[in-house]
Amino acid sequence: MKYKVIVYYDHMEDDVEVYDNKNKAIKRLHHLRGVKYRNSRLYKVEMVEVE
Repeated sequence: MKYKVIVYYDHMEDDVEVYDNKNKAIKRLHHLRGVKYRNSRLYKVEMVEVE
């Protein structure tokens, strides 16, 4: 199972990072949501499972 961390800017895909480890993907997701894009309204970060 692979995991994608996707960053959306204004509802368009901006950046995609692929991880093999779920814990690393979750850690990166929390870092992006909590530190980098905390007060930014145009950015949205989500994680998706990919086979």
